[in-house]
Amino acid sequence: MIKLIDFKDFKNCLNIDDIVPDFPGIYCLKIKDINFLPKEFTKIFLSRKHKIIYIGIATKSLKERFLNQELRGKGHGTFFRSMGAILGFKPPRGSLVDKKNKYNYKFSKKDELKIINWINKHLTASWIETDSNLNNTEDILIKEYQPLVNLKKNPFALKQIKELRKKCQEIANTVK
Repeated sequence: MIKLIDFKDFKNCLNIDDIVPDFPGIYCLKIKDINFLPKEFTKIFLSRKHKIIYIGIATKSLKERFLNQELRGKGHGTFFRSMGAILGFKPPRGSLVDKKNKYNYKFSKKDELKIINWINKHLTASWIETDSNLNNTEDILIKEYQPLVNLKKNPFALKQIKELRKKCQEIANTVK
């Protein structure tokens, strides 16, 4: 797992669409420059002394979960929704009113493209293909690195991100 966080192995998110494998694995996202986040988050990054922003697992396919959902906004990627909220984007008002799941808000297509462009410009990624011990490895790495955007399993999950996500859910579940 040391290879996962070895910064020389990280690739720019803009250039990984054709190389992310269709196998299970674990992935790590790092921000190039913390100053491209709202100020309240840059201070937290400075205290954590690294630039790891998210760690996740893909139990079936890195291409589907990590690339398509988390980086390209297809489906309901937790990281993608959190980053949109952090960057100040809001889902369309009332977009979840008629939906069974009241939590998985989406952004407008225009805003999705802006979030994807931000990810491509400011994040790098590393991953390892593996199907063994994924949950345990993820738990250990999240506890050790306390990535800014990880909410589950993170002993230092940020209340600010939870509040931003809750506000997005409220908007998506409110007609007026």
